[in-house]
Amino acid sequence: MRYKVSLSGDAQRGLGTLTPAQRRAVHGAQETLARRPREVGEPYEGSGPEALRRWVLPAARVSIMYRVLDRAVVVEVVWLIGHP
Repeated sequence: MRYKVSLSGDAQRGLGTLTPAQRRAVHGAQETLARRPREVGEPYEGSGPEALRRWVLPAARVSIMYRVLDRAVVVEVVWLIGHP
């Protein structure tokens, strides 16, 4: 099953604050999120299937916070955080 990846308003604003290299890393990660969102990242807040998950991309210095919404077949990226 392939998920649709959507960015919340906060994630879109966060994307604008990232460096070009960090944005490229996030765009590449979106392909992985669309194919296997539960295999990457780890539960960060809450429990159950719609818990907030965090996937850290150490080489790009970016954290992706997202939820997997199985019923809608959507991965919603809630936050993108760039680390200096």
